[in-house]
Amino acid sequence: MTLRVFTHPACTECGPAVEMAWRLTKLNDNLNLETVKLENKTGLSKAKEVGIKTIPTLIFYEGEEELKRIVGLPEKVQLENSYQELSGSKL
Repeated sequence: MTLRVFTHPACTECGPAVEMAWRLTKLNDNLNLETVKLENKTGLSKAKEVGIKTIPTLIFYEGEEELKRIVGLPEKVQLENSYQELSGSKL
């Protein structure tokens, strides 16, 4: 499973979102982290493809299938619970 975080340097909530996602991936070997930076053309293109309107946005994927989307900075427990629901594992 992959957790993709859409960010931009001017976004004040993006840093904490990436940090929270990074900590979650460190606790779970089967979860990979990808950051998509909207300050470049590649990142903007990826964001447009999946309809990103607000940053940060965090999306759980299995392959390229979107499983769950969290818009805005989540509470830590919300992110952990989302992962647990999707993976069936306990933290």
